[in-house]
Amino acid sequence: MDVVWSEESIHSYFRIIDYLTSNWSSKSAHDFDAHLNQLVERIQNFEEICPKSKIFNYYKCLIDKHNSLVYHNLNQTIFIVTIVDNRSHHPY
Repeated sequence: MDVVWSEESIHSYFRIIDYLTSNWSSKSAHDFDAHLNQLVERIQNFEEICPKSKIFNYYKCLIDKHNSLVYHNLNQTIFIVTIVDNRSHHPY
């Protein structure tokens, strides 16, 4: 199954990587990236592995205690909508 990242999700990803590298360590950024990649692989194999989001037909998966991935399945393609900070107010 193909995976497509939205512009917003790419922006969110790089913002998190930059933050982790600048404020914590490159190992923290690498660990985040590894967790995210493992999650995306699991979603490709089991597209409804995560609970449904509050809106639309989106799903929301925990990446770590601070971040979640929001996605939906569109014509056999996993479309990654965004990565949200779990401490923020968001509609997902």
